[in-house]
Formats: sequence, C-alpha cells, structure tokens
Amino acid sequence: MIQWGKECGRVKKRKKCVTAPITLPQIDTATLAELRQRYEDTPNVESRTRYQMILLAQQAYKVPQIARMVLRSEDTVARVLKRFVAGGLDAVPRRSPPGRERRVTTAWEAELLRVIELDPHEVGQDTANWTTELLAEYLGQHTGIQVTEETVRVYLHAHGYVCKRPIWTLRRKAEAQANYVRNACG
Repeated sequence: MIQWGKECGRVKKRKKCVTAPITLPQIDTATLAELRQRYEDTPNVESRTRYQMILLAQQAYKVPQIARMVLRSEDTVARVLKRFVAGGLDAVPRRSPPGRERRVTTAWEAELLRVIELDPHEVGQDTANWTTELLAEYLGQHTGIQVTEETVRVYLHAHGYVCKRPIWTLRRKAEAQANYVRNACG
C-alpha cells in the first residue's frame, strides 16, 4: 500500500492502472524468419531492441516482463507491439520525429562551400573577408534561399570551418624587419 497522506483519519490509496494485456497472434514462419533476420542484421540498437520485444512477445512474455528485460517502459513495449500488429515489421523501427523539412538544399550547401574558398571581391562583394551575415545575404541572392547567420555558421562548422576574426599582418613590415614578432616560428 502506498500512502499519499491522511484525510479525516483515512488513508488514501494509490490506484494502479492496469492495461489490457496485448497478445500477438501467431505469426507465420516466413515473417518470423524475417523478424529474426532483421533482429540480427540491423545496425540500429533501438530497432534491434524493438525487434527483440516482438520476439519475446512471441515467446508468451507479457508487457511488464518484456519491459523489465529490455529496460524500457511498459508504454514503449505496448506501443511497439501495437504498431507491429497494425503495420507489420516495417512499422517496428523507431520513426524520425516530425518537424519541418530542411530549407537548405544541396545546391545551397555546394554554393556555400564554393564561395567560402573565394575572396569576396571575386564574387562582387566590397569587403575583404566573409562574415556569416554577408554569406547569408550572398547565398540568399544567388540561390533564393533565405537563412539566418546562425544557419550559415552551423553549416560551416559541419564542414570544418570556424568563424573567427582575421589576423591582420603587415607583410611589408615583416619583410623589412628580420626580428619582427610575426616572423617568429610557433
């Protein structure tokens, strides 16, 4: 008995929700063989666990027992079994969460990678260095896809670029003075 507190001398009891047991119909040998094959071959750990849930259900284990074995909640096990009953093996792997689609196309990304290696003057910009704001504006004009500075920064980072301030040096001063600080190695 779980006590939640006393009220007028009586003890409230927590009610346990009991879900109806889910029983899977016997599956044919071809589907069972396909299930075992997917269980063995899948590289995704979460999908493998979900296939294991179905295999355990086929061995007459109940939802709470399966949940304890695979270290998942009873709700997750019940949801996977219901999906299997409704949609077969293809409904079992974890789905990607819903959300809006990517705005950035591969053409936009290719143009970003091409233009980042160029001097801004070569593409008609009146600045010495690229900034994420300038890249976003340029790519918006040339590809028609408007993005934020942060989106540009994220894609640059994904391709190994780092956004930072440039280091200015006076090349003529360095060449004229042999002991100039910027000439030092390291």
